Amino acid sequence: MKWYLLLIFFIAETATAQSFERPYQDERRAYMEIGVGAGASKAGAAYTVKPLFLENTRLGWQVFLAPQVIVSPRINLGLRLGGVFRPKFTDLESNSELQGKFTPYGLLFGDYYFGAPGKRNTRFFIGLGGGGTYIGKLEARHLQTDEAYFLRRKDQDIFLTIVPRAGVVIGDLKIQVEHIVTTPFNPDITSITLSNTIPMGRRKYF
Repeated sequence: MKWYLLLIFFIAETATAQSFERPYQDERRAYMEIGVGAGASKAGAAYTVKPLFLENTRLGWQVFLAPQVIVSPRINLGLRLGGVFRPKFTDLESNSELQGKFTPYGLLFGDYYFGAPGKRNTRFFIGLGGGGTYIGKLEARHLQTDEAYFLRRKDQDIFLTIVPRAGVVIGDLKIQVEHIVTTPFNPDITSITLSNTIPMGRRKYF
């Protein structure tokens, strides 16, 4: 009887280990990540060190798709396509209030996962993305004259964007905190995102 129980235990342990050999639970290396997030910005004071709950904090949101490839048990590389809805904010440089706008972006990114996959269903990670955000023309209203007009910041449409981030993966659910820096356009946005992964390609059957 004892050997029978030991056999069942061994089979169960082996099946569990095989379930999480890779970060996303099967042998496929290409995945599509689909995500949505909520973000907060310190309007009119993007680069000052102040808590987000102070006056003029504005809320926005973002959506994205991110095809990616597992290049090693710890590293994913991919391309993130999406955008951020930037809420209206006071712009000190132009002495105007800029109206809200959806700004699309394209980012190359890499994620580094801590801990070997093994039997872990939960893994922490850090990541970094870089690319460009299309800002284009912005609708503005002058604070003194109340005149409405359009402007282009720095006489350009596309701005460099850097996104450091950290988070945790629980099964296929990815929870992360990221700081979106689009320079020299401000304000920065701190965002919490939730995403899920969908395997790409045909699964192998043995």
